[in-house]
Amino acid sequence: LERHGYGPTRWSFRQRPDKASTPRTGAPSPRTRQGPESEVELAWVALWERIVSGPSREVGPGDEAAILACERWRRKERGERNGMWKKLKTMNFRSSADAAEWNRLTAGIRRGVPGPIRGSVWYACSGAAVTRHKARVSYAELVERGLALNNEATTVIEVDLPRTGVGEEQIGKLRRVLRAFAAKNPAIGYCQSMNFITKALLLYNEEERTFWILCSLIEDVLPAGYYTPTMAGLRSDLRLLDSLIGQYLPTLKAHLTRCGIDLAPITMNWFLCLFVNTLPAEQSHRVLDCLLHEGPKVLFRAALAILHLREAELRKVGAVVDAYMILRVPFGASAGDEGSPAAAGPPNDLLSDMYGLWLKGLSTDRLFQLREGHLAGVRVEDEAHAARKEAWRKSQQEAKQREAEAAA
Repeated sequence: LERHGYGPTRWSFRQRPDKASTPRTGAPSPRTRQGPESEVELAWVALWERIVSGPSREVGPGDEAAILACERWRRKERGERNGMWKKLKTMNFRSSADAAEWNRLTAGIRRGVPGPIRGSVWYACSGAAVTRHKARVSYAELVERGLALNNEATTVIEVDLPRTGVGEEQIGKLRRVLRAFAAKNPAIGYCQSMNFITKALLLYNEEERTFWILCSLIEDVLPAGYYTPTMAGLRSDLRLLDSLIGQYLPTLKAHLTRCGIDLAPITMNWFLCLFVNTLPAEQSHRVLDCLLHEGPKVLFRAALAILHLREAELRKVGAVVDAYMILRVPFGASAGDEGSPAAAGPPNDLLSDMYGLWLKGLSTDRLFQLREGHLAGVRVEDEAHAARKEAWRKSQQEAKQREAEAAA
């Protein structure tokens, strides 16, 4: 654990039995901490103790202060999460001691979260406990509602379940989680790729925790509009990624432009699935570690790092199909193909490349500013499309009316 940023003089993890298939540890104990302890750190420890102790102790009515203290401490003053950062930006909460703790946590997560505690870290960093507390409705009730649904979302869920590549027991868990999400978020319902994300979350968490992590991930961590019918948020981020390729990989961008190769159909799958069926399992889970802690800037860092590590091969291709063959699974086995051939390159370099000096300055704040410009363009396109659709509808009605009058 010390190698991952959890020194023996700072935190002590104790083993705790859990219902999930993957063992997870308990919370850092405040009694093992040496030296003075700030109120914020104690609040974090207290909250962590809550969220790893089972459904009966996760978040109670009196935990609001601890939750807020945890959220303020865990994120930078300027924000590292798309959903919460606007609120936190105005809170002058941080100190030099807080900054040191933030840096320690961030460094530990970037080095890789140990498997036994990954589920607890995902649950804590995603804000799932907050999402659950705010929902004011139980998971069991949402499952009941979801199983009773009969709409387009549930039809697609049932089609996608056998394609996820899991056993019957896991299919049952996936069905309940995805249908409960569709019941909680009728405006989103279900989007293909959610099944693969849920599958990855279930590897380290029990069913109910997986559901709340999924809700927090889609509702708060990721930008709005990734899984909506128009996918406005996703489309704007793909345009943003294309502009970042031109900035950080100009030679590659020039080659792609010269050959007329559009990477959007490939990178759309990366962003929709959060790389879980693009990268080898452990690497995709490490990307999730960082995403849940630092926010959506991690998606851009991961995409640019993949392109950077595969730039030499990509500069030799002349068609999009050739680029697809390289980038579909750029390091060999995907997260769902445990028995696939060995990686085509050293995947351990991915995390190092994601946070290399060559991407210095690629912060959440900067991406947020750039995204707004692309999002404005997407909105203009959607408004124009809606106007054309409405004009066509009216013309059809008028044509039918003229036909009726002529017949009369």
